[in-house]
Amino acid sequence: MNRKEEYELLMQEIEVTPVRLEYAIQRTEAKVKANRWQRFFGIPIGTGLTFLLVFTILVNSIPTFAYSCGNIPLIKELAKTVAFSPSLDAAIENKYVQPINQEKVINHMKARIEYLIVDQKQVNVFYSLESKDYEEVNIEPEIDDRNGDTLEGYTLSSSSYGMPDGKINYITIDFVDGEVPEGLTLKIGVYDMKPSYDLPISTFTFKLIFDPHYTAQGEKLTIGQSIIIDQQKLTLEEVEIYPTHMRIILEDEKENAAYLKSMTFYLENEKGERFDKIANGISATGKIDSPMMNVYRVESAFFSESKELTLYITGAEWLDKDKQRMKLDLANTSAESLPEGVTFESAERRGKSWYLTFSGNQYEENKNYQIWNGIYYDEQGKEYEYNGWSTVSGIWSEKEKKYISKPNTFFVEILLEDYPYDTVYMSPIFSHYIQLENPVAIKIK
Repeated sequence: MNRKEEYELLMQEIEVTPVRLEYAIQRTEAKVKANRWQRFFGIPIGTGLTFLLVFTILVNSIPTFAYSCGNIPLIKELAKTVAFSPSLDAAIENKYVQPINQEKVINHMKARIEYLIVDQKQVNVFYSLESKDYEEVNIEPEIDDRNGDTLEGYTLSSSSYGMPDGKINYITIDFVDGEVPEGLTLKIGVYDMKPSYDLPISTFTFKLIFDPHYTAQGEKLTIGQSIIIDQQKLTLEEVEIYPTHMRIILEDEKENAAYLKSMTFYLENEKGERFDKIANGISATGKIDSPMMNVYRVESAFFSESKELTLYITGAEWLDKDKQRMKLDLANTSAESLPEGVTFESAERRGKSWYLTFSGNQYEENKNYQIWNGIYYDEQGKEYEYNGWSTVSGIWSEKEKKYISKPNTFFVEILLEDYPYDTVYMSPIFSHYIQLENPVAIKIK
């Protein structure tokens, strides 16, 4: 029996553990060792001296417990921070949190790494910044391995910080193919948003070592079931279930006429609990040698104790193999073909550049999507690239001299800079979409 088990047994015996205090009591021997692509507690009167005695013993004998009890408000704030993610919220409710308690001060800025939520495939770092000298800051995180050497095969995402008032924010490191290593070196560059963003105020370096209890968590289920959707054959190879998310892994057939680009789906267990596609963060990843998106992320059923789990596919987005380039006549604002639901609204020449506007149907309320890849070509096949696009709810019509918007429609504006030709070949993200009248059901377990 480890110290965490001893603690839990003791708390069960006195039966007065406050709900949110439970979340603060993590593994009592959390070990702190050394890649760039979201209820407080109440103690009932009359618990008596038994709890006071036990609490005192635990505070004095278990450093992690003492730290967590001293930071109960942080646990409350942590719960608010992970409100966007049902999976991370479930992790907190099930005490699946590794306390870190590392702090550094550089140039009047204090940075703290408070907690980690980590499993075989993902690391979520919860940190805070505090300073009275700056009104608004942002961060640029970087990671290397525990020795400071370069890592590959991961994505890194973070949100802007804002006022450095000590509130908890998060950084997510997602390992696409490989597994989470034993530890990482995390660098957090902090930048002043006023008046400039040139040089970091401070750069904090933290050595993070992950408790192997957490990095071992996960389950892989081999399925191997083939299905037909829209006359295309797909095989559900595996389902991976981790505390932070689930992964649906598919393969296609070379004979298919189209590549799978997106999928609408959900999972449901025997209790009627539904697990939807990840709404914040990476929702899917693709194959290296194909345009197919073959790995889909779902909110996790890890803590649900599901005895049965079924995947329901309700729709799919495809890229026809013979429509990977679409010819557009810019001078006449016309196209040989366009993705389903997309309209070529306008093309305006400005000097040597073209400003293009497209509209797309919103399949879900307030949900926009990418229409074109960043690569385009001229008539000779020369490759060009644009670095970004803007998505708006309406556009200004120079012809009608008014602002135009349409129900359930969004607009995309793209600049083809220094492109003097009247014809362009664009690379669509998808060509057509199908909504299934009857979902395809696949039993996972």
